[in-house]
Amino acid sequence: MTIVARRSGIAGLAAFAFALALFFAIGGLRLWPRIAGGADQPHLPLSLIWPFARPLLAAGLELAFLVSLPVALGLAVSGKAVRAQRAPSWKTTALATVLLVIGLGAPSFGVSSWLDSRGSSPGQLATELVASARESCTESAPPAEVTVPLLNFAWVCEAGQAPRLRGRAPIGKQASFQAGAIALGDDLKRIALSGFTLAFPLSTLHIQVRAKQATLSGLPPWGRSRRMPIAWRVFLFALSAGLSAYAVGRLVAQRAWLPMWAGALLGACVSVCLWRGFSWLERQEPHGAAYLVLPAAGLAGAAVCGLLLVLVQFLRSRRSRASGTPAAP
Repeated sequence: MTIVARRSGIAGLAAFAFALALFFAIGGLRLWPRIAGGADQPHLPLSLIWPFARPLLAAGLELAFLVSLPVALGLAVSGKAVRAQRAPSWKTTALATVLLVIGLGAPSFGVSSWLDSRGSSPGQLATELVASARESCTESAPPAEVTVPLLNFAWVCEAGQAPRLRGRAPIGKQASFQAGAIALGDDLKRIALSGFTLAFPLSTLHIQVRAKQATLSGLPPWGRSRRMPIAWRVFLFALSAGLSAYAVGRLVAQRAWLPMWAGALLGACVSVCLWRGFSWLERQEPHGAAYLVLPAAGLAGAAVCGLLLVLVQFLRSRRSRASGTPAAP
């Protein structure tokens, strides 16, 4: 039990650090296009960038916790050091899982809650930037164009006309939109536009779509979704990561022939299923039982890995019988 607990702690820290670096890099790629404008864009101060970076850091911490546990258990219960004594029991695997959930979950959610509870939400700050840019546009001599920092939108003011918001639409490189007003959700997951015009050129014609009201929903939230209370989020992540990690640990522990890299690979496959389930959940407007998609995704990934292990073990048995050598259990 001591060996498994120690190995799970080391493997958990290693997997968590790798996942955290990966998600921080992804968050940086999302933020960079918004702060790296052209030569005509003024330098953005850290005080303006930080409120948009905080939610991404908080989400990265929580996701790193979610996906690192299955990999950690896959590594912890595999290898010669553990199996030299005996296969870890279900109690040993459960204890290692609980220690990882507490040891990694408490600091991850503690820091993420501290990061994402300070100051305005990304949507509130973006709304303030939009209002400030519109005011600057109306106070400028027409024709004027004022870019909204970090959002890549611009207010266009012409003589005798109301200000119009203009920017690229997220449906193609050439698509653009204009609107008279915009309302942003707290996590930028939902955008409502008034006086909306969408334009996108095709090879032979130029198409425009007009609507008095338009709503864009299903976008990935900027950081953590504001619809999910923190207590429910902690419980859901801990339950999903714990069940998935325990399932991976039991699968690996019952197959002494499985090398360490294979244990890590099984954990990574389950982690991908968890991440996919979480990504789907974040884009929806879930209610009630829909939240069970997250633990179900992890367990489904573990079930698929179990079927693959049974198939591999069957093929190994057939091969060993053909060669006349006994197969490892």
